[in-house]
Amino acid sequence: MLTVHHLNQSRSQRVLWALEELQLPYQVVSYQRGKDMLAPAELKSVHPLGKSPVVEDNGHILAESGAILEYLQETYD
Repeated sequence: MLTVHHLNQSRSQRVLWALEELQLPYQVVSYQRGKDMLAPAELKSVHPLGKSPVVEDNGHILAESGAILEYLQETYD
């Protein structure tokens, strides 16, 4: 199952939308920005720069919404 590391107010909304359109099962791990609008430190355990979205799929870890969308289309569409 796909895991989406979702940060509020980020481009990970695009990934969630694509997963719904493709009707793929997935789980979401949510992170909240601080009052300073920076990503939380725990997101750095997933991506060294604390970027979102990040998707885990069958041992693959993908970052950047455009690359993730391309991967989903090539793999599941």
